[in-house]
Amino acid sequence: MNTRNKLILVILFLSLVGFGFARERPNIIMVTCHDIGHHLGCYGVKEVSTPNIDKLAEKGLMFRNSYSTSAVCSPGRASLLTGRYPQSNGVMGLIHEPWSWSLNDDEKHIAQILSENGYDTYLVGLNHISDDVKRLGYKYNPLAKGDGEAGITNAAIEVIEKIENSENPVFMKVGYNLVHRLYTQDIDSTKGIFVPPYLANTKKMRGDLAQFQGEIAYLDKLFGKIVEAVAKSEEADNTLILFTSDHGIPYPGAKWNARAAGLQVPTIIYMPETTFTGGKDITDIFSNVDVLPTLLSFIGIQIPINIEGKNFMPFLNGKTPRGPRKYAYGQYTTGMKRDNLSRCIITEEYQLIRYFDQGRSLVLPIDVDPNLFAAHRERGRFSGTRPYAKLYNLKNDPYELNNIAEDENFNNLKKELSSELMKWMIAVDDQLLKGPQRTPYYDRAIKDFLESAIGN
Repeated sequence: MNTRNKLILVILFLSLVGFGFARERPNIIMVTCHDIGHHLGCYGVKEVSTPNIDKLAEKGLMFRNSYSTSAVCSPGRASLLTGRYPQSNGVMGLIHEPWSWSLNDDEKHIAQILSENGYDTYLVGLNHISDDVKRLGYKYNPLAKGDGEAGITNAAIEVIEKIENSENPVFMKVGYNLVHRLYTQDIDSTKGIFVPPYLANTKKMRGDLAQFQGEIAYLDKLFGKIVEAVAKSEEADNTLILFTSDHGIPYPGAKWNARAAGLQVPTIIYMPETTFTGGKDITDIFSNVDVLPTLLSFIGIQIPINIEGKNFMPFLNGKTPRGPRKYAYGQYTTGMKRDNLSRCIITEEYQLIRYFDQGRSLVLPIDVDPNLFAAHRERGRFSGTRPYAKLYNLKNDPYELNNIAEDENFNNLKKELSSELMKWMIAVDDQLLKGPQRTPYYDRAIKDFLESAIGN
């Protein structure tokens, strides 16, 4: 074979492997936190002090209409990291006792997919999907270098400082427990206090929200240290940073609820000299199941056939005029002693929530002690039997104070969205279409009962 033909083969080979050899693929640092929703400056809450997160959004790409698949931690995280909905991956509720939901045995986590494609994979800090981090695909699980969230930050920075010496690209998931209750940081009301209109503007609520803002400011400070460490590293230009969360803020009307406020999550991505730069503000509907296929497409790894999220790269690269998603979907499976078993569908303008268990509607704005509500010791005031469906206009009523489901002018829309929601539930083989929701606790309880009553 002559030199010219050899050169052609080399060029062809490099074109087929995308980023080329594994080490040439970008490093990925995914930072997640608890319970932050859209309670950030870059998402419009100017009373909150988040200069570092806001700066990343200004430099990178932000999905403004970004939603989780669930309003509690484990299912939201499982969807983010598998690219599959809770009904499909098995994690429909919290993984710890007494709920005990678990990832299906054949589910692949992002760490496993990347590990199989040449990445060194690290988990630093919170996981909350499975106690077996090796099963998820993490090769390394460094311990915190110091106390609490600061120790998680120190450990993550230590990994960042060593990336340049790695033979393989690095994927690191940094999981903060912040901004979950109980709050431990000083209050932050220097720029005022933002009270979402679905919450009562009381002294108790404002005081709690000031504490919440202090937690967010502390998280932002720690996040800033990670971004700074990346910027100082030799791998700065070859490292993608992604910041997101599990679900909405830890207040009634948000967390534990399929309302938009319960499903909102930040999704901010930055990598120099790529599509993830330039301060892009994407308003197309985005779901956290879309993160995995979008990242895999970007780094040149084949998207597994069972992934249910949408690949946004053709849209982000300007090859399509709109994002691939018209609807986002969410589910809340009864847990945490809440009575709002539900499924929902969200468009850029509307949200339809369908309920499947008896319950009563909380009066809005909700007037409770937020800590007592979170501890299941206070429920708030009710307005009677909850309807089967609630419909909200997110453009005119972003805090969902006015249910228009019974307005005859919206009958056709309610029918259309109900039909689309059913199509999704069929696609994910939702158990609710076959009968009442079964839970791991029920299965264990009935097994124990039958063994006691009639023996093995």
